[in-house]
This record gives sequence, C-alpha cells and structure tokens, in this order.
Amino acid sequence: MRILGLDPSLHTTGYGVIEFNGTHLRLIEGGVIVPSRRAGLSQRLGDLQRGLDEVLAQLRPDVVVVEEIFSRTAYPRTAILMAHARGALVCAAAVRDVPVFDYSATAVKRALVGNGLASKEQVASMVVQALRLRKRPSPADVTDALALAIAHARRRNGRTILAATRRNGRITHGEQTV
Repeated sequence: MRILGLDPSLHTTGYGVIEFNGTHLRLIEGGVIVPSRRAGLSQRLGDLQRGLDEVLAQLRPDVVVVEEIFSRTAYPRTAILMAHARGALVCAAAVRDVPVFDYSATAVKRALVGNGLASKEQVASMVVQALRLRKRPSPADVTDALALAIAHARRRNGRTILAATRRNGRITHGEQTV
C-alpha cells in the first residue's frame, strides 16, 4: 500500500509518500509544495491543488492522510486559513478518487511514540528510525507528513479502518477511530 501524508499550510505544505507491505515501511519520496507568497488566497489555493495533483499523478498513492486542523482560541484566523489549505488538498485527492483519512497531531504522536504529548523531536526521531533513514528529513513539514503516513500504516495494521467503497458511482470514505 502506498500512503501519502500531508502537512497542510498556505506557506509550505509538506508531503511524504511511503510504501507499506504489512510489515515493512519504505520511503518513496518527500517534498514540499510552496505556493507563491505574493499571490492572493485563491491563487495560493490553486497552487496547492495543482501541486498536489502533480504529486498524485506521479506517485499514485492508494490513500492520503491529512492532519486535522488544530486551533488555539487566540488565533482563529490561522485555523480558518489552514482549513482553506486543507480543503484544496482534500479536493485534489477527491478529484482523483483517492481516499482521505484524518489524524489529529495527538493521534500521530501516540502512533509513533506511544505518547500523545510527545515532542516534535521525539516524533522526528521515530520517523528516522521507522524509515531507516540516515538523517532527519528537511524541512520539518516533510517529517510531519511522513509521520502522518507512518501513523496510518501502523493504525491500519493494528486496527480495522473501513476502506473507501463505491456506492452509486460515488466514493464514500470509511470512519476511523484514532
């Protein structure tokens, strides 16, 4: 199974693709999608969607895993902008009929480190270990995206997650509990 993890942002969206055969993980590719910083919101969202469409076309993942929106009450605008970016990415996956799964940052930390309050450094170390890398992926957006993909592989291996099914010509995605 080929899993694409996405760490959404209007500035730098990280992506990471891994292959999981049920027992082993293998890094396929990691990178970033960087919309024009000078463009308006609609142009940046278009850049994200087109950029992800290229990644989907080239790497052909079986599923996409996106981080859920985390919001602090002091910064509601940040959550709204993140939701826009996330929506553009999910739309790109939907157009290509690739099932999308959501994970909270806490669920990813729990899946990789065993502790939902783990530090970014602990998560990054587990990404390096799980993928047998020589060094930490850079930038951190790529590491976070790979962590999402690894979390999905581990959750899929350890729990039942309903796969996407086709009903009346439409794709419906299964529920997951993480």
